[in-house]
Amino acid sequence: MGKNKHKFDFEMGSVIKYFIKRFRILFTVSVLAFIISAVVSFIIKPKYKSTVIVFPTSPASVSKSIMDIDYVTSRGADILNFGLEDECDQLLQVFLSREIKDSMNVRFNLMQHYDIKPESKYAQTKYYDAFEDNFRFRRTEYNSLIIQVYDTDPVLAARMANEVVAIADSLYSRILRQRAQKAFELIQLEYNDLDSVIHKKEKQLIELSKMGIFRYKDQLKELTRAYYKAISSGKTQVATEIKRKMELAQTYGPKFTNLEYELRLLKEQQSSCYYKLTEARAELEQKLPNKFIVEHAVPADKKAWPRRTVLVLTSTIATFLLTLILLVFVDSIKKYV
Repeated sequence: MGKNKHKFDFEMGSVIKYFIKRFRILFTVSVLAFIISAVVSFIIKPKYKSTVIVFPTSPASVSKSIMDIDYVTSRGADILNFGLEDECDQLLQVFLSREIKDSMNVRFNLMQHYDIKPESKYAQTKYYDAFEDNFRFRRTEYNSLIIQVYDTDPVLAARMANEVVAIADSLYSRILRQRAQKAFELIQLEYNDLDSVIHKKEKQLIELSKMGIFRYKDQLKELTRAYYKAISSGKTQVATEIKRKMELAQTYGPKFTNLEYELRLLKEQQSSCYYKLTEARAELEQKLPNKFIVEHAVPADKKAWPRRTVLVLTSTIATFLLTLILLVFVDSIKKYV
């Protein structure tokens, strides 16, 4: 135990002696690092941060929520509810998409703002890197999204933060509308097909009606009664005409009955299809936002970066440690050379 303590005291003494020996170099370099980092921190153009906080909306169908009183999903039926994890991830992915970056470049000419020449090599990559440095999108534990925009102009930072949310909402709506458009077209095609079939069968019924065919069972019953009455009354000519109508009813009556039955089923199907078509049209034409904005961005009155104290201290300490390591390394080499 005594030997270990003596060894520790000896090593500490050696470290202290080494610090004293190299104090002038370490002190000089650290002071220079302090001065240079302080000057640089004042030269660097400060950036201001603007923040927007949004919640995604519920995935509930707009049309069904309004039109169907029995409509309920596993997450509720109210379109005014906040979305959960899935909707938050989907909206976040929209914010991270390339189209958002390109749209913001077109809207604010960000390439020029970030001093990137469009004709220069890797201009697009440089722009995307600069965008990711200045636009931050983060999901919180509350299933909300925080959008932070950094810029040297506080007013522009706030404008861009609010605009990127508007563009993301527009892109999200367009994606949903594309799907709704396909659904609407499919249902409309089905509805038109049903309408065409119904029209054809109604035309056949009209033709049969012109031939004197109506409801088969009721008509045959009445004709049979009239036929026997004519026979019993000795009205042979009338009976012959009634018999002809009976034969006509027996020939085309079942077809009339089948057409009526098919028409009833087709119209029920068309009614259901029309309801779906109305829903699809409502989904296609709805312009509800896909997010709830909890906090709009406003121009910041205090810079967010750089933090001069942190920058100066970090640079000074890092320079001191790096210098110490280099000195130890050089002295160690000298011992063996």
